[in-house]
Amino acid sequence: MKNSSKKKKLLAVAAALAIIAVLSGTFAWLTAQDQRINRAESAAVNDDSVTVKETWEPKPLVPGTEATKEVSVSNTGTANVFVRVSYEEVLKHLTNKGDVKYDPSSVAGAKYTYVANDPGLAKHMPVNFNGAKAIADGFVEVPAAQVTGLEPQTRLLVKGGKTVDAVTGKETISYEAKLMHEYTTDKFQAMQFNISVTDENSSLDAKDWAFALTDVKYGYYENGYANTVVNWANSSLADAAGTVTGHSLLGTTGTRYSVNYDYTLVGLGLSALPTPSPATAAAQIPTATGNKGVQADTNGLAKSHIQINYGADMTDIATLDTGKWVYNKEDGWFYYTAPLKSGETTPDLLKKLVFESAMGVEYTNATYDLVVKMEAIQATEEALTDSAGWNLGGGAAPTGDTLAIVNKLTGN
Repeated sequence: MKNSSKKKKLLAVAAALAIIAVLSGTFAWLTAQDQRINRAESAAVNDDSVTVKETWEPKPLVPGTEATKEVSVSNTGTANVFVRVSYEEVLKHLTNKGDVKYDPSSVAGAKYTYVANDPGLAKHMPVNFNGAKAIADGFVEVPAAQVTGLEPQTRLLVKGGKTVDAVTGKETISYEAKLMHEYTTDKFQAMQFNISVTDENSSLDAKDWAFALTDVKYGYYENGYANTVVNWANSSLADAAGTVTGHSLLGTTGTRYSVNYDYTLVGLGLSALPTPSPATAAAQIPTATGNKGVQADTNGLAKSHIQINYGADMTDIATLDTGKWVYNKEDGWFYYTAPLKSGETTPDLLKKLVFESAMGVEYTNATYDLVVKMEAIQATEEALTDSAGWNLGGGAAPTGDTLAIVNKLTGN
């Protein structure tokens, strides 16, 4: 499209990719988009004719494990399209990278006050204690009346007691004690304390004894949680709220393929969303099958133990094999190197999310969301470079890796 007098805009269609809209002098390139949120903590409904197709096996973010994540793109419409894929990342992690502090209740926020659905951003958050496991392991609660220094909402558990040798009469005292803060029903905060027995009450069982507690402290993560957010590539289509912002899901809230999310500034605890930041490090750029790093943990934790396992159908800029995926470090998008015809599905771009065994305390309680965003546009040369299309070259003639990709797609 060469006519600069025509007003141009993008139109995200929700029907089959088949028609070019020409209304009131406005020309819109045929486009579609889709996104998937892949959350690791602890498919497929099509909303357009070009969709992200995936097999996602959610698993907890546990060192030394993998989660199946096979991602391809399908064209169920009638028009041939060019396809590209990129990422948005949200890593929720402990602000102080897993360091634990213990302080008395006199320190503001050390003793956690329960808030329902607390995101824990920029506030002290409790180190959780597994009270149910302690009880299953044989610990028994000591009645509060037998404990001096027991603070409100805290519970003392003990196991063991005193044994007497039947022959020598020698007495041996052996017991364990745990103290926990029940901040809401069956939710406990870890604690530190000193303990002494003040009266055995003529019993061999420690649960019948009287105790005195001193130096009682509460375990917490100072300043709680923060979100490290990355947008690999500028989105040319409107976000989930219907506005062209350069983001896809970042900045919005809602549900995507049964995954609830809140990526608003308030929800993320940010003053502004990050500008697009293409991966440029070799450790993050795939040119063949294998594992490559993401950006979020590198940026937020100075670690790189969340990895993406890429499929066999990768190529590089120098080779640009047909029917493969190639990463463009100039704009952060993965391009499929051939028009995707009606009824076709690309090979898998991604195969797995890999959580390396070297993960340390920095990843404690972390939640990682990998948003896979896809854009499709009609398979014409002008749609690639026009300001109403993908605008490759940014209004000027494409150069470098971008030019190589344009030439590959258009057969020049």
